[in-house]
Parts: sequence; structure tokens; C-alpha cells
Amino acid sequence: MRQFLILLVSLLSMTVMGQDFLSTRVVNYKQGGKDLSWDASVEFPTDGDTRVVASVVGWIGEVLEVEGDFHRDWDRMLRTACDSFLTSGMQCQRSVSVERSYEDNDCVTFEAMVTDKGDETWRWADCASFSKRDGHRIQLNEIFDCDESDIQRLMWAYRGDLPLDADGPEDLIPVNAGFVDGWVVVIGPARHYTGAPFRLRYEEIVDFLYTNEGGYFSK
Repeated sequence: MRQFLILLVSLLSMTVMGQDFLSTRVVNYKQGGKDLSWDASVEFPTDGDTRVVASVVGWIGEVLEVEGDFHRDWDRMLRTACDSFLTSGMQCQRSVSVERSYEDNDCVTFEAMVTDKGDETWRWADCASFSKRDGHRIQLNEIFDCDESDIQRLMWAYRGDLPLDADGPEDLIPVNAGFVDGWVVVIGPARHYTGAPFRLRYEEIVDFLYTNEGGYFSK
């Protein structure tokens, strides 16, 4: 009996812990041909805090460039985005990827990459972290405890192989940022990107961040 009670308490604890994290579902949709096509793989939140889920779904709508309440009909949401693109007059192959890339007790992060392949290849990336406290998207000034010029210098130092048109850090304007495991991803300008991911190693830039003993997000 005692062992059964211990097992029951353990299972209940796991259930309570699991409720803090989002459940998700990956939905794929593809249409078009060789010169004009739309291909998406999107990880949608299906269960969790309603405020967080609503914020993530709203952001996914921005990525897909669709508006309206699809009542969790993810296939219809993707079909609507696909139809809109295929009738937009653009002549290229578009691929869309959205996935959950990090989650802890304080926040959850989704990353997106939209790639258009035509005469040239253009990409748009975004990294969005959402607060578990109230569901809002975490902003740059909630992550960095420093001036914008310091963020620009960090982006320059961690530019890696990104192709840049910038002559120095002052040309790199941070747009958005989010947390992934071991990194802070800052979105900024790069050649053939309308938004490029600069990946800054967390442990090496911690002096420029708001810190939290229990997790990344502290404000």
C-alpha cells in the first residue's frame, strides 16, 4: 500500500509539472510546382496556459501573414496562408519552418525561418520568447540590461558566418531577441535576410543580461 501511495504521488507530481509546459502538434502543408510553391512545417501549441497559447498562435499568424481566428483549425490556417501566397503574384518557392526551440518554467521560445527561392534566395528569421507569467512576448529591454550600442557590439562579435553589408557594429540594429538553450538569439540585418539570427552564447554575455537563478527570464 505504501509503495502504491508513493507511486501515485510521483505520478501526480509529474502531471502537475507537465501542466507548466506546452503540448504541441506539428502540421505540414505543401502545394505548388517547380517555379511556384509553398511548403510549411509548423509546430502549433495545442494545450497549456491560455494566454501563452494565444500569444504564440498570434505570432504564428504574423509569420504566416494571415489574420483571423481559425479556432485551432491549423490545416485551414496553413491552407489560407498558402492560397494567399500562391495568388500574390510572387514567383518563387517559399518554405516556412516554425518550431519550439526552448522551454523552462518561466518562458517558452519558438523560432521561425521563411525562405524564398527564386532568382535570388531571401530569408526572414525570428525568435520569439513568451513569458509564462502572463503570455506576453518578451522584449529586448526585458532581456538585456545594457545600452543598444552594447547589444550591437555583441552582435558583431557573434556574427559568425552571416553575410553582412555592415561596416561595423553601429550598422547592426537589434530588432527582436529570444532565449534558446545556452544562447540568446538576436534578430538583426544581414545580406539577403530581412531578419537574420545572431546567436550570442549566454554564459559569455551574462554581464549584459537580466539574470534569474531559476531560469533565463527574470523580469
